[in-house]
Formats: sequence, structure tokens, C-alpha cells
Amino acid sequence: MTPGAPPAPAALFPSPNPNPYAQQQPQPGPYGAYPPPGQPFGAPPYPMPPAGAPGGNGKRTAVIIGAAVAVLLAAGGGVWALTGGGGSPDRPQGRHSASPAPKESTGGDSGGTAGPRDGGDDPNDGRRAGEAKVLVNQNGPQVERAGSGVPGVWAFGDYVVKTVQEKVIAYSTSDGKEKWTIALPKRVCAAPANVTDDGKVVVAYDSGEKDSCGNYAMLDLKEGKKGWDKPIPKSGGFAESFIGLDMALSGNAVGAAWFGGSGMIRVSDGEPIPTPGLESGCSVDGFAGGKAMLRSWQCVSDSTSHIEKLDTSTGKPEWTYDGRKGLMTKKIYSTEPAVVSLASEDKKSGGVIALKDGKERSVIDLGKESYTPTCGMSIMGHDLGGCQGVAATDSTLYLPTGGENSYTDGNEIHAFDLDTGKRTWASKKTKPELMPIRAEGDKVFAYQRPSYDKAGAVVSIGPDGEPKTVLQAPQATLQAENRFFGAKYLYEGDRLVIATTRLSGSGSEGGDEKLLLVLGKG
Repeated sequence: MTPGAPPAPAALFPSPNPNPYAQQQPQPGPYGAYPPPGQPFGAPPYPMPPAGAPGGNGKRTAVIIGAAVAVLLAAGGGVWALTGGGGSPDRPQGRHSASPAPKESTGGDSGGTAGPRDGGDDPNDGRRAGEAKVLVNQNGPQVERAGSGVPGVWAFGDYVVKTVQEKVIAYSTSDGKEKWTIALPKRVCAAPANVTDDGKVVVAYDSGEKDSCGNYAMLDLKEGKKGWDKPIPKSGGFAESFIGLDMALSGNAVGAAWFGGSGMIRVSDGEPIPTPGLESGCSVDGFAGGKAMLRSWQCVSDSTSHIEKLDTSTGKPEWTYDGRKGLMTKKIYSTEPAVVSLASEDKKSGGVIALKDGKERSVIDLGKESYTPTCGMSIMGHDLGGCQGVAATDSTLYLPTGGENSYTDGNEIHAFDLDTGKRTWASKKTKPELMPIRAEGDKVFAYQRPSYDKAGAVVSIGPDGEPKTVLQAPQATLQAENRFFGAKYLYEGDRLVIATTRLSGSGSEGGDEKLLLVLGKG
């Protein structure tokens, strides 16, 4: 189908089996609506634990799928459940390579803000048997503006690399010390979750105009150096300003979408990669990266999202999914395999589908359960790949259950067969709640949030449903795990990485807001 063409007729869609457990009448869920008039945008519409309470990340908003509304779509007769919006950021994907050689620093002046502070007393003092070792412990820097975004964290070789306003800093996991710093002219305003196999990444930084994320810089994480540095190419969109820019990386390509435009470039040299043009009245929803590069676009005429897998060398579509009429792409949970969350504009219908070669592989049978992957709050909604708490292998999708009482009562992780859409097994209900962060083989690894008196942990869960602890955070980090204004979680190479995505400003008041915490075996 060509861009802007009418959606395929309903008869062309497969007919997934109706969900016998779906509710036929609207059942407003605890999270599934936008805040009422007068409530600050992004404020959680549900009770949160007291400030500072272990496990209670007060900045987290959930995406609820399955519990609020289910309707029978005319197209194909499939039952689809509500998919809302909200949340916390996505889990980054680190890649391993040879350890980079230590560098002192590169780049110019840092721009005048203080750098991150060491976490203070050594939390490894008094470490108990069986507890993980604290590899990196960094407090946040002082910031001039509360809520400053600090996107971007990557595990590469023996380093964990974190953006810190106008700096990008590598910390060694062998001694926790800073090994190199790359300074940029202004604050990093957007970054993808992935890096290339050889340790290169492209970040966006402020152009100097208000709220304009107008420049790209390529960073070599292996060498600790900045490569090319260019203004972001404009795509000719209406009122194009780079506001709300979000990025995705796959292979040697970076895709980005912003208010008024979008485009792809090569990581190696920053040159544009042509992407299929869209007709008037159509626009790009965003990109999602990782193992593949997916682009979603829609037209005003039909309010239907179309999803393409793009060749990262040529920009040409390898396949196109033309969508179900009236449903738009809300989030892309996985690019390879392709798993997508769709919803109507009024949020009253939608669901989760698996795709293969541009066709519907299955409709995920959500039943009347509530599922709560935590997803990125993008300003303009372009961060399609920005979800944590969801994981997938070639055959299985993992989603966490949730609801109003999951913080106190715990939750489960459910496994779904991507060929049939049916649930194959469920984990034992566990308290505190679990958040999937990686899937491998027939197991899923999950972060178990800390309780009031016990630090968090990484657990593995297989088809028997029994969580088994593989990395226990030391008791000394109980408070540190909860001093993140917002957090991304990685579990790579037996290391748990918790990194802030936003600085609240408590650092300027002498507080102990956390920037980065890395735990590992040792």
C-alpha cells in the first residue's frame, strides 16, 4: 500500500479468535484515563506510596492494557482491549565488546554546571554474604532547573556510560571511577537506547533556541571521543522546530521524529538516509530501534497507523503493515519480533498484536487482566520504543500484571505465545512487584522492587513460574534505589544498572538524589 492510500478493507485481515474473557461493558480502570481538568499533566491518577518509600517511584505512570474496556471490532471479529498511555522510560539495550581504553577527557568546557558527585560512604562496607557488590555509585549534580532531563545510558564493555546534562561520562565497573568525559556545547536533549556493535551512538543536544533539540553528535564510546557534529537536517515539515524529538538506533542508522518532521541518518558519518515520502496530511508517529528499525505513520484522513520495517542501509521498506482502521500505534514493545500496542483515539478500543513480514502473526489474548508496562512520557508522543516492564523473545512476550494495589499486594508476569497469542504460563504472585527487564531462552529476568525493609533484586523466572534470585542488591542500597527521580533499568552481563532519566533539582539543595547505581557479582 502506498502512503496516504485508503486502509485495506476489513475482509483482508485475519480473524483472530474472540476473547471469551473480555468484558463487554466499559469498566473504567484505575489508570486508564488522562488526568481530569486541573490536574497537572503526567501526575499519577492513583494513590502513591509516601515520598521516599522504598519501591515507590512516584514519577512512574503505568500503561494499562486489558482491564478498562474491551470491544468487538468489526474488522475480523477480534476482541481488543484498551491500551492507555503514560509512564516511565524504556529499558536500554547495551551491547558488549572489548573494553575501551581509558581516556582522561575530550571536548571543551562543560558549560558551567557541576558534575555528578560520588555517592559518599562506601556501600560495600559491611556487605552481607550473597549480596551484590556496588560497582558504581553516583549522586546527581546540581541543576538550575528542576525536572532537567538526562536521557541516555549504555553498558558497553567494562563501562557504563551516562549522559549528565552537557556531558557524557564513562564509569568503570572495576573501580567505579570516571574514566573519560565527552563535553558537548549544550545539554543532551535526546538519546537512543542502543549503541552500534562497535560502540558508537548519536545523541541530540540543544541548539541554543528555546526547547529546540537541533544538533546531532556522534560519540565513540570505545575511544571516549566525539566524532562528527552537525545540525539536524530539516525535513521540510510545517513549523519544524525539533521540539519533542525522540530517537531510535538500529544497525548503522538513527531514526528521529519531532514536532513537524522526521528523518534517518547514518551513525558513521551523519549523512541522511532517504525514507519513503508521505502524502499531504500524513505524518510520522515515530521510530523504534534495536534489532530492527520500525517506523509508524498515519494520515488525518483515516486515523490509522501504518508500520514499516525499514532497511537501515537504504531506508526502503522491507515490509509494511497497513493497520486496522481507526487504530493508531501507541507503543512498540519489540521490533524483532515485532510486537505493537494499538489504540483508538478515544482509548476505548485497541490491543496488542504480533507482526511477521507485515502481516498479523497473532492478537495477544489479554482477557480481562490489567497489564502495566511502564512507558515513556514523550512530549509529542514520538518515543514509540520507550517502554520498560515488557520483554520478548522470538516466541514469547512477557507482560507484568498490575493495578491499583500492585504496589502493596505484588503482581505476576505472564508469558504469551507469539504464534497463537495465548497465555502459556504465569509466574507466582510476588511481593514486592516484578518488572520484566530482559528475556532469554525460556526465561525472563525481572527487577523486583525494594520493599520498606529489603533492597531490590534481579530474579529469573521460567515456565515453572518460580522467581529465583540471581542478583540481590545489598541492604546498604535500600534507600539509594529509591533516590531516583525517574529511572531506566538494564540487566546486562550480570550487572544491574539503575540510571536516572530526570533530575528533580534536589542536588542544588544538598540532597542525595541518585544519578547512577550499578550492581554486580563480586
